Parts: sequence; C-alpha cells; structure tokens
Amino acid sequence: MAIAMGEKGYELFLVARRKDKLEEVASEIKNAKVHLIVADVNDPKLSEIISKHTNDDLDILINNAGLALGREKVELGKFEDWQQMIDTNITANFRMVNIVLPMLLKKGGGDIINLCSIAGHYTYSGGAVYCATKHAVLAFTRALREETAGRNIRVMQISPGMVDTEFSTVRFKGDAKTAESVYAGMTPLVGEDIARMMMFMLEQPRHVVIDEIITMPQDQGSPTTVHRRSV
Repeated sequence: MAIAMGEKGYELFLVARRKDKLEEVASEIKNAKVHLIVADVNDPKLSEIISKHTNDDLDILINNAGLALGREKVELGKFEDWQQMIDTNITANFRMVNIVLPMLLKKGGGDIINLCSIAGHYTYSGGAVYCATKHAVLAFTRALREETAGRNIRVMQISPGMVDTEFSTVRFKGDAKTAESVYAGMTPLVGEDIARMMMFMLEQPRHVVIDEIITMPQDQGSPTTVHRRSV
C-alpha cells in the first residue's frame, strides 16, 4: 500500500518495528516523500512518537498492524499468544485511531481504512481468539462509522481471505514449511491485490464511502473451504 500510494505522490509516514523492512519499502518509492518511524504499535508512548514525526498533520490512516499466532484449540492455547493478538489486533488498532482521528477532525476531514479479515465475519476451529479480535475490529469500525457520519471522515474496512504475506510464517512462528503448505495447490491473493482495492476506496469522490470490501481468492470459498489442485 505504501508503494501504491507513493506512486500517486502521497507524502508517507511509515510505522513499523523493523528498520530494515521500512528501508526496503522506502527504496521502492521514487515519487513521494517518505518518513520512516521505527516504533512498535504496542508502545504506550506511540502517540508522542507519531506526533513528533507528523506534527499532527495527517490526512489518511491505513491501520494494518495485526497477526495470528497458533492454530491450537482453546484448551491447548497459549495465553501469551492470545495476549499478543489482543494487544496488536485490538488495542493497538484502536489506539492508532484514537491518535489520528483528532488530527483528521481538526483538519476538517480524512480517511481511515482498517485492515480486518474474513475472520471478522466467520469463525473456524483453531482460530477462536484471532477470530474474536477481528470481530472486535469489525464492531469498532462500524461504530466509528456511525460516530463520524457527516463530519467528512470516511471510515472504511477491507476484510481479506488468504493473502500470501508473512501472515502464515508469523502464525506458525517461523515454520516455513508449514506456512508454505497453507497456500499449496491454490492461488492466494497478494499484498498488491489488497492495495489496489484500498486505492479504489480512497479514490472515490468524497461523498462516496466504500464501507467494506470482503475479498477472497477465487480458490477460496470460506475460511475452511479451499480448492487445491494436485501438487
């Protein structure tokens, strides 16, 4: 998404924990001014960090931090994994909106896109806590849309199915073989697909709000229904 927005000339403030990843993305952006903010969205001082770099001057929030950890059923789940998902997927997501929304209102308008998941609409065995966090994002986004109606704030959400990113590698804690098996025999979405849809949301006339896009690869029918060709 940063690369897609950079191609349109947006000035970008990119927030992530890993400086090397930020620099890698920035190196691919040629037509825009890019500011790198090395920070963890779970840092309680995030508001001060963001304000220091942006001078409270933002127009758009792409709120995409999130992760899943493990596929154990509840009785075998690790509470520390649950806590990390809750902290990142819920608390940090909500905190980021709390930081940026006052900036947008002060300027007289802006856009927020929350990255959710089809797990915000459906549940599946082995994903109880992850699904719960994404249901929370869905509810939060809908309530925020109600609160900001008529204030020139467009609150939007995109809920993807299977996207080939670091998601599965993180979920299986670096087990590359297991992560690769998630996408075996099928064609998943990729990050560029999601970015293209989000740019479509942003480029609508101001009076048009794409409340939500739910998107899955053609090979996926639901979180647990995936067509796989022989490999």
